[in-house]
Amino acid sequence: MPGGRLQGTMRNVASNRGNVPLLKILLGVLLLVFFLLALMLQIQTSEAFILNGAPVTLAANWGVLLQPWQLFHGQLPLDMAKAVMWGWGIELIYLVCVIGEVSVPGRLGSVFKTGALVLIGFDFWTDLNYGSMASGLGGQIAFAAVTSFIIAFFGVLGLNLIFGAVMDIT
Repeated sequence: MPGGRLQGTMRNVASNRGNVPLLKILLGVLLLVFFLLALMLQIQTSEAFILNGAPVTLAANWGVLLQPWQLFHGQLPLDMAKAVMWGWGIELIYLVCVIGEVSVPGRLGSVFKTGALVLIGFDFWTDLNYGSMASGLGGQIAFAAVTSFIIAFFGVLGLNLIFGAVMDIT
């Protein structure tokens, strides 16, 4: 009879695959970390666009997270303050569009969806033109596509995984 118990255990594992709350939480956290990294890079490329600056190096600049605080306290030069408003504004408007798309019913939800798609396209363009990579045009396109995909899906998916796992636990 040990084989029968093993088959029952295997059936139980197979029927519950993907429903391991701890793994969902870990994946959700990983997706959110990459979302934050991509967000910082897109803010930097948007700021480079508005400043008509040189391409930025593609390294996580955690100082970007301090920019709203510095802006609020008047610690940034005027041109940088404008760039911070632009870079953070673009990303916040995008997030509002994503939330609006899923939470506002009807025609207005379509407006938010269109806004989100337009902003993804703009971010793709700024990533392509202001994200410095040594791999040539193919690498630039791949970076812009992957970063846009991460921004478009990882934040919402990461939160859904974490909240869903917490609900499964409780």
